Amino acid sequence: MAVSIAEPFAHDIMPRAVHDEHARENATLSMKLHMTYGVYGGDQAAYQHNALARFAKSHGRAPADKTEVRHLMMAEPFTQMWSAIARSLQEMLWDNVGGCVERQLPDLIDAAQYAPRQAGGSLRLNPQFKMPRYLSAVDIHAMPGSYGADLTEGDVYAGAVYERGAYYYTKGLVGPLSDGSGRSLVESFCQMYPKMRPTRILDLGCAIGASSLPWADAFPDAEVFGIDVGPAILRYGHARSEYLGRKVHFSQQDAEKTDFPDDYFDVVATAGVFHETSARASVNIMKEVRRILKPGGLSINSDIPHQHHDDLHDQFMLDWDCHYNSEPFWAQWTAMTSHDLMAKAGFGPEQVWERWRDRDHQGNFSLHDRPKDPSESNQGGIGKGVFWGATKTT
Repeated sequence: MAVSIAEPFAHDIMPRAVHDEHARENATLSMKLHMTYGVYGGDQAAYQHNALARFAKSHGRAPADKTEVRHLMMAEPFTQMWSAIARSLQEMLWDNVGGCVERQLPDLIDAAQYAPRQAGGSLRLNPQFKMPRYLSAVDIHAMPGSYGADLTEGDVYAGAVYERGAYYYTKGLVGPLSDGSGRSLVESFCQMYPKMRPTRILDLGCAIGASSLPWADAFPDAEVFGIDVGPAILRYGHARSEYLGRKVHFSQQDAEKTDFPDDYFDVVATAGVFHETSARASVNIMKEVRRILKPGGLSINSDIPHQHHDDLHDQFMLDWDCHYNSEPFWAQWTAMTSHDLMAKAGFGPEQVWERWRDRDHQGNFSLHDRPKDPSESNQGGIGKGVFWGATKTT
């Protein structure tokens, strides 16, 4: 059955799809939903009824780890089928959105250049900026050019593709402004720290600023900053924020070594950054976060879930993107813990807290003190993730 979702919010720099482009978006979405609710669950049956017996016959034992399960399952015809379709759907999504953006790129560049400056935000780019190798070497989640693409003077391609593509990739659950992750962070922050009134906030790895704007909404008197690596994605994000009337200060920076002073921010937030970051860079970034936080300041973060269960097949399914969907750092992230990351960055165990989040099919988030078992979570695992932070005490 074909599925259609509402168009993302039509602000002045949003790329607009014509009829055929939108039809292809909905066709891809329908197939993604069918795979989520009608196909992926069958892999567990293939594992239990076919693959385990085949492995035991050839090895005389059960698989010892998720790597053995991956090699076992990728030889299974059912797994090969859905894996090939899943990768093809990802490429179809970006091909369609990319064509939509390319068709109107000159107009989008003009829209960014002539965006109203009424909100009072700013944009600071660095022509000598050197992209970190771990980002330049791969198109993260198969998005052509990833976050660093810069095609022409004044380019906004990466931002426009990211906004429209991410909306359909997440099946619209991020909301019409693609700000679901940012809103969940802000709402959770306000619940956990109702008396805290930050005056200076950094959204680290802000992309188009979708996770930055909820902070500006919640704390209109605060200075809100956003940093990322790509000039085009930041041009788009700055223009988008101005059109939407939100004041955010964007700059092109390497999160491992920013130009902000020591003890500068009350809050440093990340949304989905660390599963797209190398292990070494992750530690360096969190050390930098600790440096630029004020004493009493808060690091607050959300990301995809760690591996918190022993089922090796579940671990294989969670890590599929690492091997087949251009997410090379996914598996290392799911294998670590947020407590380990924060400890390596210099936060003491008494400073660190962790929650687990879940999202229902209406996009509503809830927080839990422990990870949910797969049987307890929503169907298909949509929106599951880890939510953690630390307070700088010295």
